[in-house]
Amino acid sequence: MILTITMNPCVDKSTAVDKLEPDNKLRSSDIKYEPGGGGINVSKALKG
Repeated sequence: MILTITMNPCVDKSTAVDKLEPDNKLRSSDIKYEPGGGGINVSKALKG
């Protein structure tokens, strides 16, 4: 078992676009909110 401690947890926000086109407006998907921070990201990587 590995235990991680996150001193400064945060919330990561991300979104995506279907494709990048120059000079066109980009329409993104809904914002995705996930827990983040050093220890949390390490735990997610080890689990996944």
